[in-house]
Amino acid sequence: MATASSSKLNGAARLKQSNKTIREPSPDDEFLESDSEVDEFAEGFQPGLAETYSDDEDDGHEYEEGYEDEESGEEGNARWEPDNWDENEDTVSENLNSLPLSTLAKAQQSLSRKSSSASSHDQSKEEKLTLMKSKLAQMQRNKGKTVAVPDADSHGFKLRTQESDEESDSGPETTSSTKRGSKHAPALMSTKKQVSRKRQVIEVSKPERRDPRFSSVSAGHANADLHSKSYSFLPDLLRQELSGLKEAVAAAKKAEKNCPWAEKPMRTAERERLEAQMGQVRTKLVRTEKEAMEREVLAKAKREEREKRTQGKGAWFMKKGEKKDLLLKARFETLEKQGGKTAVKKLVEKKRKKLASKEKKSRPFAKGAEGVGQDIKRRRVA
Repeated sequence: MATASSSKLNGAARLKQSNKTIREPSPDDEFLESDSEVDEFAEGFQPGLAETYSDDEDDGHEYEEGYEDEESGEEGNARWEPDNWDENEDTVSENLNSLPLSTLAKAQQSLSRKSSSASSHDQSKEEKLTLMKSKLAQMQRNKGKTVAVPDADSHGFKLRTQESDEESDSGPETTSSTKRGSKHAPALMSTKKQVSRKRQVIEVSKPERRDPRFSSVSAGHANADLHSKSYSFLPDLLRQELSGLKEAVAAAKKAEKNCPWAEKPMRTAERERLEAQMGQVRTKLVRTEKEAMEREVLAKAKREEREKRTQGKGAWFMKKGEKKDLLLKARFETLEKQGGKTAVKKLVEKKRKKLASKEKKSRPFAKGAEGVGQDIKRRRVA
């Protein structure tokens, strides 16, 4: 009991003595405010048992030696220097250390695979580029041009020409161009182009398709009069077809006018189709009637000439101009029978306007100019 009470008294004495002593400056003083003269954290500081007593005497001696070394140094306030410690680096390193080895092995394999694929891709690109350049250089050398090909010793390019020193000494080089000197010159072919192996040994005539009714081989010479008599029923069939198409076109127009809006395009297409078909039939009928009229007029002129020969008149052959005038006169007579003199006048006026437009186009001077003193000949219009 005596020892316990004495130890308590010694501790209280030390506590009073520590409160009276002045506290030495610490490194945290720099972070205090400038107007604060008293350290708030130092008040009421009581050393513990670990600071008062040390279990290891050697550690105490080392501490005392270090303390003496610090006191032997510069006197005054201690200097504090911050270290370059980064919290993020420690966190990353701790995370990497905590990863399992299997995950690290997989990541390493994927990185090595990507690097190998990128290197092989770059290498294949370089090989393709070199191959294309060599092909281009070979083509240009074949054309006799100076080309730039990659040099094997360096990464640059080297100019090479097709002709060597021996060829230059032998004489001038002949051009192998296949371009013709003029359009009348024969075409030149390259000898390096392979000739086709296909050969035409026996020339076979191309088969021509013929109508056996009018072929000179099967039917002989075609007689137009006999043909017209054999197919004389065709004009009647064309007239019947034309009248039926006229009725169909009229019905289509009526249906197009009264149909709903949704059916309008379909009705319009149907009407246009019927009108086109009617025009074709009308053209065939007009051409058939015109040919029949011309045959009849020429046959009548031929009969009259034959009668004159029987009466003792000499042979006479119709010229092309006379034949043209005869057919035109017959055409006007037929038109007058069908539509009267008004139809003939309309046809003549239409022909006159057509000739007048041709004459205006052939004028050597501008419209409205008199053309005095100009010796340019005007084109004759028939």
